Amino acid sequence: MTSDTPHSAHSPAAAKQAPTKVARLRLDRSGTSNASSAGIDHARNWASIKPMRADAASMKRNHLFADSQDDDITRRFDMLRTLLATALEENGILRLGVTAPTEGSGTSFIAANLALAMARRPSSRVILADMNLRKPGLARMFGANPPGPLTEFLAGKHPSSDQLRSYQGSLAVLMNSQVAQGSAEILQESSTTVALGNMRRKFGPTVEIYDLPPLLGHDDTLSFLPQLDGVLLVADGTMHTASQLRAAEEMLNGRSKLVAVVLNRGEIRRSLAEIMQDFGDRWFRGRRKR
Repeated sequence: MTSDTPHSAHSPAAAKQAPTKVARLRLDRSGTSNASSAGIDHARNWASIKPMRADAASMKRNHLFADSQDDDITRRFDMLRTLLATALEENGILRLGVTAPTEGSGTSFIAANLALAMARRPSSRVILADMNLRKPGLARMFGANPPGPLTEFLAGKHPSSDQLRSYQGSLAVLMNSQVAQGSAEILQESSTTVALGNMRRKFGPTVEIYDLPPLLGHDDTLSFLPQLDGVLLVADGTMHTASQLRAAEEMLNGRSKLVAVVLNRGEIRRSLAEIMQDFGDRWFRGRRKR
């Protein structure tokens, strides 16, 4: 098992430590109603997205797994996809953010491979968005040339069709070519909400996955939480402590819902195991009250 292999919440080692889902959600999904999308041919619009010129060697080097193969890593992501699908469908979650307490936790690795796994369903329309404006990385991982700076799209200067690139039909990646100054402020702008809403209405994705910067240290992800229906939290077993996980949960509390915790890299230390068990205990208490 490589250092990049995720010990997801469903794996035998972590199944008792982390919840697959944590609460009944009451979501505001404004801009996604059938009425607002009436008369739009989503399938046709989706088919019109320009193809991505991905580099297979770059994807392999960055541990992206596009094809369903009989290996341990792909099986883990396929299992994570299926377990998450239940939570997403039951709770009407369309916009899923992927973040971690600190930098270097493998957030992009988890977000990209989860999106690839979800896109293996032919009926899916998955949008994977690089929303880490401080350190964009999805284009590099796919070995692709991004169309331009994401800030131009978020400011409403370019349509989403100019920024998206299609990969293998059922995945569209919203890439970024450069670091943005004032990233948190950009994410708070109403133009960002409008741009993402227009993209949603035009293409009718079945799920949107947002690769986000870490929760602790800067307010970028905190600024973007109103755009999300739920959050997938990546915990690095080699460096995160219980206090960091608690701090990340407190940042989410009252702002977005924790859908799942995924352990990436290393063995579970006792302190991390305890906090992940605490997540699970509180989720089950919440379920009993329903």
